[in-house]
Amino acid sequence: MSMTHFAAPADDHDGQQPRFCPHCGHPVDPADTFCQNCGYNLVTDQATAPDHSAVTPPTTPNQPTPQPRRQRLTKKQKTRWWLGGLVAVILIGLVVWGGQYYSRTETLNRITADIQSGKHLTRDFTTSSTDLKLSASKLAPVNRYYRDHAQALSDLKQQLAAGGRSTDGTFAYRSTGRHWLLFPKYQISVSPVYPTVTTNHAKTVITLDQKTVATASSDSYTKKLGALVPGEYHLQASGKVGGHQLTNSSDYHITSDKTYDLELKTVSVTFNTVPASTITLNGKKIGSADSSGTFALKNEPWSANMNIQATYSSTAGTAKSNSVLLDKNADGTSVDLNYPGVIDQSDADDFFSNLFSSVQDVANGTDDDNDDALDSFFQNGSGNTEYQQLKSMADGYYKDDDIDYTDMTTTIKDIKPGPNRTSLVAYTVKYDFTLDDYDYDHIQTFQYTATVKDTSRDSSADQNNQIIKISPAQKINDYHDDND
Repeated sequence: MSMTHFAAPADDHDGQQPRFCPHCGHPVDPADTFCQNCGYNLVTDQATAPDHSAVTPPTTPNQPTPQPRRQRLTKKQKTRWWLGGLVAVILIGLVVWGGQYYSRTETLNRITADIQSGKHLTRDFTTSSTDLKLSASKLAPVNRYYRDHAQALSDLKQQLAAGGRSTDGTFAYRSTGRHWLLFPKYQISVSPVYPTVTTNHAKTVITLDQKTVATASSDSYTKKLGALVPGEYHLQASGKVGGHQLTNSSDYHITSDKTYDLELKTVSVTFNTVPASTITLNGKKIGSADSSGTFALKNEPWSANMNIQATYSSTAGTAKSNSVLLDKNADGTSVDLNYPGVIDQSDADDFFSNLFSSVQDVANGTDDDNDDALDSFFQNGSGNTEYQQLKSMADGYYKDDDIDYTDMTTTIKDIKPGPNRTSLVAYTVKYDFTLDDYDYDHIQTFQYTATVKDTSRDSSADQNNQIIKISPAQKINDYHDDND
């Protein structure tokens, strides 16, 4: 049997894998330089073709790029964010509040309030003096003075706010550091004072605010006190003179290196004032003026701060006389305690005589040429109720057909001081009515008390004194006087 040989088909690729055009995908021969279908340069492609396995396929035009998914905050993270924001708000609020609270003006407001109350003074005051160590007791005299002198405290505050220093130079308001490293710290810096005391008898004990500071070693003794904060202090000297125990004791507002005389001696002084006035020594009652207006002060231990004043109380209020500071040479003298603005007897006589002369002219219809207009005697002029009533009374007399003529005579009975430069003037008016068709005059006398204001310093007033009000009339007598 013979074998039939089958020929294998020709292999054009020499055992190589088929090749395709990278541009159009058409089969190409490995020996081809150009694609027979599209003309693509196969040689160049082989030399320069990139590694397509590493190339990111191009995105389709207008197709959005995928965004990474946003991760949501956890509850714990949200809590941290809220707490952080809250802390930031609180810090901002504290900065704003601190800027206001620690400001120069607000700090001074708090310090003056502390001076008035006596609280926190060691926080409010400082000093650069090595002689003075501040403490609550050392600063107490500041409160002691200003708590009783509100106007002085107001003046001090104004001085520190405007110029940063008190008028006497003892207090300076300035920044002395920082609060919380952010805000200025303001305090009052104190310059101490060094007063001196003297006395005139050996063995005299000298005290400052009830604490002994020295005992006199001679009859001409001088002692310089240590550094003090300006304020109110109680100075006292006590000792025996001629077998009698004497004390020179008083309160002093010490603001300089002044010398204070604590001499031991007594004074006897006579005071003249309004009867029944209360006499005070440094604000404390020591007696009353008698019916003649006299008060005798006898063998009173003298001090350099003896302030004498009289006060008079009435239903109108309390009047105060001028105050007198007694020096050590006042012994055996007589001193007047006058009330400012009180009208004197002579001026009161003239004032009420002229007033009722004007009223009389109205009552008799002869007021056309009167130089003193009736309303000029009254505060607020024709608007004064007392003027209106007096004018109405005079008009009534003028219109009364039974009255032919009216005569008015005044007499001053008493003058007492009133508050705020006023006088309480008690006076009588005698009305003598001449009647038509009658053979007698009708006579009446009434007493009044007028509150009279001193207007001598008022340029708009027509009189040096003017009536504010008049009390209701009190009839003194009422009778007929025959003309025969």
